Order: sequence, then structure tokens, then C-alpha cells
Amino acid sequence: MIAGIGDKDLWKLRSATAIKTGRGFTAAGVLLYPEMEARRPIEKAVTAVSILLQMAGELVASSGMLLSTGSHYAGAALLRQVVEIEYLTWTFKEKHRIAEEWLESTAEGRMKAFTPSQLRKTSKGRFLSKDYSNHCEEGGHPVPRGATLLGGANIPGAQVLLVDLITHSWRTWDQVLAWARDVPEVRPALELCASRVYPRLKKWGNIDPIYALMVERHPDPDRFGQPLSNET
Repeated sequence: MIAGIGDKDLWKLRSATAIKTGRGFTAAGVLLYPEMEARRPIEKAVTAVSILLQMAGELVASSGMLLSTGSHYAGAALLRQVVEIEYLTWTFKEKHRIAEEWLESTAEGRMKAFTPSQLRKTSKGRFLSKDYSNHCEEGGHPVPRGATLLGGANIPGAQVLLVDLITHSWRTWDQVLAWARDVPEVRPALELCASRVYPRLKKWGNIDPIYALMVERHPDPDRFGQPLSNET
């Protein structure tokens, strides 16, 4: 892992990949946002996903910038929220939860059905409590472990988090496209945005040794950000 941290050229590639991937999320979300008075269920679902895409866009781009410029703790905090969006897009793809229900949920309803712990239970092992706890302790909650990321000196730690950020983002793209297979009205728009994002992700994935190690240890392509098909 330490050997895979790489040099400044690799750091720049990770940074650019994260930031541009985030901008791709934002572009897709804006493109999807339906400006219609009639609100059939399908339109509510699209609205929900478009909001999540825009949230992901701001979080991924901002986390990428913070992890690349010395505010590592703050970048880790935003990464934890990206993980939660990955949970949501996966549960919508798998139809364990309905996107329009999330859109119209109350605070009480979200506590019952949409908290990270509830979504992890539904995932039956795909999302591990230990992984989420690590994200919470690195930046999601103010606990002593987060001190290792303060001051901008922990470049190796920040680079590992950048790889993790891009990987979570890649999975989220995969899941949104899979969700869109049942929503033909929006799939062309998503594929248009994805056609600009995936080549960048593939280029990074072919170069980054830490990502290669992740894939080697966990070869399931659906878990570690492999494209869904040759279409994207």
C-alpha cells in the first residue's frame, strides 16, 4: 500500500479524476432535474436521483480538492457522505427502497428506512459496518483518530482516501446507470454524461496501483467500480 502512494504525477491524476468525476455527477443531475408541473411517480423518482447526483457532485469534487490541498480531515468528512449516497443509489438499483419514497420522506421516516445502518442491514453484507465506522472515525465524527489527518502532513493517508473516494464514486455511477435501465426516459441523458466520465475512470484505474490492489483483493466487479457494459 505504501509503495502505491506514488509520486506527484499520480497525485495530480487522482485529484483531477476525483474533481472531474464530481463535476460529471453535477452535470448529470442538472440534466435530469425535471421541470414539470405534473408529478407522476416516475418523475418523482427522477427528481430524487437528480438531487442525489447533484449532492454527490458537490461532495466528490469538494472532497477531492480538500484531500489534494492539505485539508485532509475535512475531505474525509465529505467522503463519508459520498459513501452514504452510494448506499442510497445501490438500494434504489436493487429496489429495496423506492427513490420517490426517499424524496417525500419525513425525518421520522428516514430514521426507520434510510439511515446507513438500515441500508447496511438490507445489503446483507455488501456494505460492512467496519468500513463505515472507519469513515466516521477518520472524518465523519469528531473523535481522536481524526487527528492523524489534521495539518495537511499526512499525504499518504490522504492519497489512500482519494483512491477510496474515486472508487466509491465509480460504484455510484454504475448503480445509477443500472437503476436507469428501468427508466428509459432518462437513460440516454445519463449515458451521455457517463460517456465522458468512464474513460477518465478507466484511465485512472489502469494506472493506480492502490486501485489495482483493491481489485485484486476484492475481485467482484460490481463491488469495485467496474463498468456495467461496453456501452459506457
